[in-house]
Amino acid sequence: MHPGHAGGTLRGPAGRCVAADAGGAPVSLHYGVVGTGPVGRVFAGLLRQAGHRVTVLCHHTPTQLILQRRPVVVKGCLQAYAQLDEVLLEVADFVATQPDVLLVCIKSMDTEHLLRTLRVHGPKPEMLFVSCQNGIGTENIVARVFGAERALRMVLNMGCDVSCGNEVVVTFSETHVLSRPPEVDPALVDRIATDLREAGFPIEARADWRNEVFRKALLNASLGSLCAITRHCMGCVMGQAEARAMVQDMLAEGMAICRAERIELPGDYSQQAMAYLDRGGEHRPSILVDVEKGKVTENEFLCGELARLARRHGVPAPTISFVDKILRCTESF
Repeated sequence: MHPGHAGGTLRGPAGRCVAADAGGAPVSLHYGVVGTGPVGRVFAGLLRQAGHRVTVLCHHTPTQLILQRRPVVVKGCLQAYAQLDEVLLEVADFVATQPDVLLVCIKSMDTEHLLRTLRVHGPKPEMLFVSCQNGIGTENIVARVFGAERALRMVLNMGCDVSCGNEVVVTFSETHVLSRPPEVDPALVDRIATDLREAGFPIEARADWRNEVFRKALLNASLGSLCAITRHCMGCVMGQAEARAMVQDMLAEGMAICRAERIELPGDYSQQAMAYLDRGGEHRPSILVDVEKGKVTENEFLCGELARLARRHGVPAPTISFVDKILRCTESF
């Protein structure tokens, strides 16, 4: 919470605390943001504009200078204009500010190293970690390092990119989902969701959040992976007949994996998914950007995890397995 607020706490059903002033009214949560890509900047800009204390952990001095010298500007489907007051380079300095909620906006494959580094510096025991990342099971990494009672998951339904300098353009944004796991105090979950909604970020907290994780993962694994392999944007891939057929095959295989995992998807999910992917236009998914930059991708948490689940359940998934292998080969060069 903001420094200077005196008060007590409100305890939720799980025994965790919600900050409150002397009169019992909630006070503003202090948000930490790790990751200064487009998603991290969107959260930092929206929450700071809404009046929250926001501390950002940045890994590169040039980016830090940009964020310190110029306001974050979010354009398109979401809007924000805010100057960030706390942009730090050192993990120790970041942890010392003691955020209440940490939004993890880095690549999924970097999560475990980050969390273990944070743990060395002693974050306060009530700090919550929200995985705002792509893929299946990223929240489990938080649970392994800090415990399930401190782990939340957010499913993002938007496309955004840094256009120039400190500007982020959000090309599409639909309702996002925040997990409501039984281990975490529901009052805290609702508090975070309310803060984000009031900041202009459409989100709802749901107990069936795992369904949403898989729903989104199938979208990313199908079209995003093919964008990465072909080096083309979403609209180009969806407009090519053979590639479009592969997307449909991967969705069908993914739905079979979901049934084996007891994940509930709408009966018309395939049609919904194709309609959603058809709206991608010129958006270049992050997995494509990573391939173009020669970086390791999030494939391990997408096609990689789906292929593992398919093998575990004995579900045929030839297209997903093939795409997984191609991306692994791509990353090895």
